[in-house]
Amino acid sequence: MELTKSERIVRALLQLEQFSDFTSEGMESAVHMLSGVVVIPHIHDDDDQGLLILKFPGGPQVEVIGDIYLRLQIAESAAHEIHLDETNKSPIAIRSNELFEHFERKYDL
Repeated sequence: MELTKSERIVRALLQLEQFSDFTSEGMESAVHMLSGVVVIPHIHDDDDQGLLILKFPGGPQVEVIGDIYLRLQIAESAAHEIHLDETNKSPIAIRSNELFEHFERKYDL
């Protein structure tokens, strides 16, 4: 059976480091590891709109446009890559690397 657009978007999200596999209600889903939000393909994606359902832990669930959500998550992934790059000299990258080195020493990582 062919995947719907929303299912294909969830599979794309799973390629980003901030997401992990999660099965919810019998569907392949993704959990955002920084927020705990579970991303589920919309059940009624018959016309291939690419809608997703975001389930917030202990809170509401909302429908979002999958294409826009994917682009935002790609931008988040790219920002993490840039900020963690040891050769990057931006203030955030420098501070991130300083903290990592501190934790390596303090906790013998």
